[in-house]
Amino acid sequence: MAARAKAQIEASKQQVPEIPSESIELPDINSEYSDSEDEDRVRTFDPPDWAQSPELRHALQMQSTVNPDDVFGAIRPLRMEEIFRTRQSRFRARTSSANWSGADRLTVEEIRDYERRMGFQSRAS
Repeated sequence: MAARAKAQIEASKQQVPEIPSESIELPDINSEYSDSEDEDRVRTFDPPDWAQSPELRHALQMQSTVNPDDVFGAIRPLRMEEIFRTRQSRFRARTSSANWSGADRLTVEEIRDYERRMGFQSRAS
């Protein structure tokens, strides 16, 4: 019985099909953090025709100024206890160095500056 199970396991390892999408290397998106050495690399990815259509390019350009918070809502506080339900809490209380709801939270000005730098436009415009 054990030999039969071993043979089935070995056979299943040999029958694993290669998934073409797993071998695709996607290009890095240029950003203010891009390294100039990366820009000199030879292009190894040829995007499919649908990914190069003028319609898609236009739609993405239009979406680039939409604030994700307007679409998905503000990010809610992370509650580890809700994600990892246990009988006893394994998570210790957070210290003041990780208190983002107090004086360390982002100011309205910082949020507006970030949205301006990202090019987001408010829903009203």
